[in-house]
Amino acid sequence: MLGINEKLKTLENQGGTINIAISGIGQMGSAIICHLGNIKSFKILAIADRNINNCLKKLKELGYNETDIYTIEKYNRNNLINNKIEISPDILKPGTINPGNTYKSDISKAISAGKTIVTNDLVVLPLIEEVDVIVDATGNPEAGAQIALLGLINRKHVVTLNVETDTVIGPLLKKIADNFGVVYSVAAGDEPAALKELYDFANALNLEIVAAGKGKNNPLNHEANPSTLEEYAKIKGASVKMMTSFVDGTKSMIEMACFSNSTGIIPDCRGMHAPRVDLKDLTNVFSLKKDGGILDKKGVVDFVIGNVAPGVFLIYTTEQEVLKKELKYLLSSDGPNYLLYRPFHLASIEAPLSIARAYFYNEPTIVAKNGLVSEIITVAKKDLKRGEILDGIGGYTAYGLIEIYNNAKKENLLPIGLCEGAVVKKEIKKGEVINCDAVEVNADSVIYKLRKLQEILIS
Repeated sequence: MLGINEKLKTLENQGGTINIAISGIGQMGSAIICHLGNIKSFKILAIADRNINNCLKKLKELGYNETDIYTIEKYNRNNLINNKIEISPDILKPGTINPGNTYKSDISKAISAGKTIVTNDLVVLPLIEEVDVIVDATGNPEAGAQIALLGLINRKHVVTLNVETDTVIGPLLKKIADNFGVVYSVAAGDEPAALKELYDFANALNLEIVAAGKGKNNPLNHEANPSTLEEYAKIKGASVKMMTSFVDGTKSMIEMACFSNSTGIIPDCRGMHAPRVDLKDLTNVFSLKKDGGILDKKGVVDFVIGNVAPGVFLIYTTEQEVLKKELKYLLSSDGPNYLLYRPFHLASIEAPLSIARAYFYNEPTIVAKNGLVSEIITVAKKDLKRGEILDGIGGYTAYGLIEIYNNAKKENLLPIGLCEGAVVKKEIKKGEVINCDAVEVNADSVIYKLRKLQEILIS
């Protein structure tokens, strides 16, 4: 990220701005809106949230006046996706799709008057010509698929905090972005991007990577649900579904899959080891079993419970004796494993770095490369009966575990990002992985259609 501060200052001095649209005004979205509002080289033109009344209330708390806002409610909801855009290989061809824009004049007038567009229809954002970058802070797989698809084909950079979507269709979204000459990127600030910084450093220096991962700063309980965590979520100031995804482990699985898909680093076992370990013991624990550690192989992703949180870590080694001597001198460590550690991640506060990198350099911060490496498979959180409907990430019915993509594909396992709304076709016992044949997924959803297209074109 070196030099981005100077680029932003130059843009400010020239009277320019990076024009932003934001989808989702929960904890992350609100923080981004507040933060960007205090950086002169960024300008928020539009905000979308499914609950427009809640959105207007939060904006008032953030200092917005009613006279500053131009509201659009329920603009042709979903028609642009379901009726006008066919999910086919044609979406990769610039110029073959024209979603249309029947209200361009009204929007432009409102923006020229200095108003912020507020809407409960996420498909509005990509159609605003003045927008440079769309930020997805929804955390919802289906919403993320619609936001990214429409944004990219309308030649907007898309910076997402929605790793829930990325781990399902990230490779396809990157391919679409490349074809349209824009950037699709997971945002700086969350653990995958923070960890990618350490990975790039070690990889560029040709150091051998033993393990990489994050610290988890809340309990791990696969049975956690919105009822058991209602009070805990209130104390933490987070939505109860999001907090449930943290505690039941799904979020950590998703974050590490995002990192895995961008680097090729794989889990050592299904669900990762997730040891309880402190920072000082990382290099010993994350070593091969023959050396007293927990690993079957080197080059793996994992997470730990202990005082590593809220940081990320990378364990590396080298066979070169000269480097070992140098590392002993520099680090006061005999090795053979050595630690890189970033003791923080600033979540949405760091997102402006990815926005600026996309705008100035046309580069992503972290993105899946050539197909999926890891998958998040779906596991029954309780006994599931025929006819029951899965309620998605952070709910009562299922949680996710990381698995090597090829293994999950061979077993035909259900990706967690496709589980919401799926109907159970036969009884599934608590703790069982859910096979795609055991449920009927929502085949009309955009994320499902994009996933199927990804499997044809990339996987």
